[in-house]
Amino acid sequence: MSNAVLTEKQAYWLNHIKQCDQKNLSAPAYCNHHGLKVSQLYSYKHELRRKGFLQTGSPTTVFAKTIVTPPQKLAAARPHPVAFSLSVAWGKFRFQMTTSGPLSR
Repeated sequence: MSNAVLTEKQAYWLNHIKQCDQKNLSAPAYCNHHGLKVSQLYSYKHELRRKGFLQTGSPTTVFAKTIVTPPQKLAAARPHPVAFSLSVAWGKFRFQMTTSGPLSR
């Protein structure tokens, strides 16, 4: 924390920012409930972080929960070979996979 002293206004907004975080509300929802301007909350949040009265929020890296299930067995063998093509694009990355023969089991 900074050695500087909080002004009355900064202390007011710091209290609201901490209450918003503790109640796990979005800034717009909290401000709407308390009759505050969202832009002022964000402005004071930035100022108080810059002066060392608030720590930087959580990291931006997020993990998604994934459930992987085993593949289902085929009921009967296919009489003809199957060609398979898969193309996935994410931002500047592109992944493409193609097979011209039967898929192995």
